[in-house]
Amino acid sequence: MTASTLTTWHQDININGQPYPTRTYVPDLDTDTATFDLPQAQVTYLSAIHEAGHAVALLARGGHIHHAEVLLGTFQHGEPDGRVDACGVRDGNMFAEFLAAGERATDRRLREMGLWTPYRGLVAETGAYADRKTLLADNPDVGFGDKPVDYLLAHDMADTVLDAHWPAVLRVADALAHHHRLDGDTIATLAGLPNGPHHATDRS
Repeated sequence: MTASTLTTWHQDININGQPYPTRTYVPDLDTDTATFDLPQAQVTYLSAIHEAGHAVALLARGGHIHHAEVLLGTFQHGEPDGRVDACGVRDGNMFAEFLAAGERATDRRLREMGLWTPYRGLVAETGAYADRKTLLADNPDVGFGDKPVDYLLAHDMADTVLDAHWPAVLRVADALAHHHRLDGDTIATLAGLPNGPHHATDRS
């Protein structure tokens, strides 16, 4: 990761008893009940956007997708209802970009659809709980204004790859929202990107 402009991280909410810094401020949010407060079809679509962001970010850097799936639920308890099963992550920057791309794709799509509010923006961030936890566990020098490397850098890298491949993210998300599960080769075809080589000992 390289240097980037810092943002203010708000420290007002907790998930599973631990502080969860966010770029968006919403006072008194109950993360145990927070949802997008949208019709189920839109929630499913936003879950698909989150997973499509992960998948396309990885494909764009030469990774391999096994499959992606979206379940029919809500963004509750800090967990999105979906998964990308992948391998072929070559370095820390690629790993950070892959993990951050889900929440950044969701935030971006909310804005494009005219649905973004601070509350929904924060729900998009809390939906990345597992992604952030994974990145921080492997990178103890990454933090939220309190460590040598700021988590904003992962967001910046994810935004860059999403900018370059946004139409691909939308195509994958449309199909994933409809079918709920896609294999990696189908995702790659929709994205217009090669599905990189499978790494049997490197499964994310």
